[in-house]
Parts: sequence; C-alpha cells; structure tokens
Amino acid sequence: MASLNVAEHARSVRTPGREARTDVATSDKSKIVQNVPVDLLPVIRASGVLSERQFAEIRSKVLAGDLPSDSQSLADRLVLDKILTDYQVKRLLANKPNGLLVGKYVILDRIGSGAMGRVYKAHHLMMGRDVALKIIAPEIVSNERAVARFRREMRLVGRLDHPNVVRAYDADQVNNVLFIVMEYVQGTSLGQRLKQGPMSPAEVVNYAAQAALGLAHAHYQGVVHRDIKPSNLLVNEDRQVKVLDLGLGVLMESDNSSTFATADNIAVGTVDYMSPEQALGKDVDGRSDLYSLGCAMYHLMTGRLAFPGDSPIERLGKRINGRPVPIQQVRKEIPSSVVAVLDRLMAHSPADRYQTATEASEALSGLMKRPRKALTSHDPSSVGPTSNLTAPASSVGAPAPLLPPPPPQIVHVRPPYPRWFKPMASLAEKRPKSALAVVVGVLLGSTLLGLIAGKSL
Repeated sequence: MASLNVAEHARSVRTPGREARTDVATSDKSKIVQNVPVDLLPVIRASGVLSERQFAEIRSKVLAGDLPSDSQSLADRLVLDKILTDYQVKRLLANKPNGLLVGKYVILDRIGSGAMGRVYKAHHLMMGRDVALKIIAPEIVSNERAVARFRREMRLVGRLDHPNVVRAYDADQVNNVLFIVMEYVQGTSLGQRLKQGPMSPAEVVNYAAQAALGLAHAHYQGVVHRDIKPSNLLVNEDRQVKVLDLGLGVLMESDNSSTFATADNIAVGTVDYMSPEQALGKDVDGRSDLYSLGCAMYHLMTGRLAFPGDSPIERLGKRINGRPVPIQQVRKEIPSSVVAVLDRLMAHSPADRYQTATEASEALSGLMKRPRKALTSHDPSSVGPTSNLTAPASSVGAPAPLLPPPPPQIVHVRPPYPRWFKPMASLAEKRPKSALAVVVGVLLGSTLLGLIAGKSL
C-alpha cells in the first residue's frame, strides 16, 4: 500500500473532534526525550494531525507487524515515510499532542519567533498548501488593546499584494489563539546570510532596491513596517527579496483615529535599526522604514553596526544624538555613489531623507546602471579584486528599469448609421464643411416650405 504523506490531508475528510489545540510548543531546542509514551498511537490520534482513515491504516500496519510497535522506532519510521515531520514526532514523543492543529492548519515545523509571537510552517488541510502561520503571543492576546491592534493590522495586511512583500492569506481566532496565515517562502533571510560574512555592495544594493519597492507598495496602502532589519528581508530561490514582518512590525492606518505610533507609549522596533524619531517614541511614517533599510544595508556591507556600543542603551543614545560611523572608515572600497545614497537614507532628519520608498528604489536601481568599482571580497578589511557595481546576471529578482508606455492606439469606430444617412455621414467624414452646408440648406429649405404651407392655409 502506498505510503501516506502530509499532502494527503487535503483529500481526507476532516473528522469530528479534530479541533484546534491552543498550547502550541514554546521551544524548538533539542531536548533529551523523557517519559516516552509506551504506545505512541493514542498520542498520534489525540494530536489530530492525521485523519481517521490515515490513522486506521497506520494502526492496522502496526498490528500486522508491518510497522514497529516501539514508540521511538515507529516515530522514526513515520518520519522516514514522510507521514510525520521531525518537529511533530518530537512533540509526540514528549507526550505533547496538543498544539499541532490550529483551526484548519496542521503545524509542520517551527520557523522562528519574535516579540509578537512564533511562526510555524503549517499545512492547510483543505487546500493542500504549505503556509507560514504566525501565532500571537498569549500575553498579547490577554491585552484588549493589543487584540484591537492585531485586528486593525490584519485589515491592512490583507490589502498588500506585491512580489516583494510576503502575502497574507488568512487571519483568525480559535479559542484563545490569534493567528495570521502568510505565504510560505522557500529561502533564507539576509540576517542568516550575514552570518557568513559581509556582502558585496552590488548584492546589497540589488536587494535593498527590491525591498524599497515592497515598502513603497506597503506605504501606499497605509502600512509602515517599523521593524526593517536583515532578518526581515527574505531572499527566495530566484534571488527575489520579500519583506517579512516576523517581529514587532506595527501597521499604521492612514487616519488619525487608528494611528498607534508607539505601542503603549514605548518605542517599537529593533534598537540597532530603528530611526531616531522611532527611538524617541514619536509618530513615524514611511521615511522611518527607509532609515532602517539604510542601517540594514550598512550592516550587510560591513558586518558591523552603524552605531556600535556595549549596550542597547548606549547604541540608542548614539542613534538619537550622534551620527553613524562613516562607512568608508570601516570599508573604504565602497563606492562614493553608494555612500551618497546610504547617507541620504540614514539622514537624521526625516526631511533630509528620500521622501518616498519609490524615490529610494529609483536611486538604488540607478546605482546598478552606472559603472563603479566595488569590493567583491567578503572580507571588509582586505583589498581584493574589483568589478563594476552591477547586479549579478543571474539576479532574476533585480528590479527592471521602467520602460515608457507604448503610444496609444487610435481606433476609428463608425456607428451603425441607417442606410439613408450613410451618404451624409461619409460626406461629413471626408468634407465636413460641405456636409455642414448641406445640413444648413436642408434646414432652411424645410423652414421655408413650412412658411409657404402655413400661408396657403
């Protein structure tokens, strides 16, 4: 009999009792499994990750000896046959079946976590689609203001539809679990990429230009990200950047009644990338995101923070009162044209920055069109071979230059005139003055005949 897999959930009838569990796992760290259940089958059934048909098939195989009855061996085999995932069996072997089913989504793996909650890779039971599921932290759910903020956030996120922004598919509340369902993107974040060392200016400029396009779309819809940083910029397999919101990103509606610039009067964002006005807890707009994008570029190109310090408070103080360390002091090979764009992105006053993300994206894209010397080595302290500052040819995700629109096509459409009127219409098209004279003559003739007829009566 063919082996089962997670995709079969979409073709399975959901049975009664498969309700969402609310105690989603709180840690994905490797632990020594203790108190492994003697019989794993009841735990699997209680989790709700398999349909009754799938579970019955596995149970019959165990009873027939086709699958091992030992819990650890059975778990290993189910992972090998792609029926369960490593993350799922880790939970099941720990005798924690709850939390693997949230609404109509089966939890497959844990992706990451942030102050707003945890993000999981999940599978939609009906549609058979893998998604990213963000579960809001329980301490936030207990805050009525935070829940209202979440609902407002979802209305805004639902408007976003752009290739450089991770799309939102769904949002819901099941029991005490608030969650948002997003597009699952196979790729790696620039934060993970940074662990390998600094990146070339060409790469960073290319990725930043794409991110700015995504931000331009978000800003147009009234959304300010508030937490732009390398780990929130994902690069997929086609080298296309998608802006993520996995941390404390707060969305802002474009009306006074729904603006919450500082969540409960505290600065929202990551200290090492936030703008000075954001650090002070002031109202922010899209220009704050551009400042954060500049800080992320600085970090990606140098491997160092623009405002170094021994503590977050020290780094925050430098950000509010000082200027960043000049990037060419850290990596002198960075072209002056890149420095000029970066300086404007990171200007202390919002009025001195690019005023829109579209403007920033155009400036960044312009850097990829002009030849400039750029360091290709990943070591910022070394002097290595140089090349033109152009994005790699394989960069499918690079923003394409804007082309002028094609000239409008003029199509002449002739109404379906009555047969008796066609000669007049043809004359009007070819000789409008003559047609006008004929019409005037006919009208005068009709009027004259009317007068003569009236007198005769």
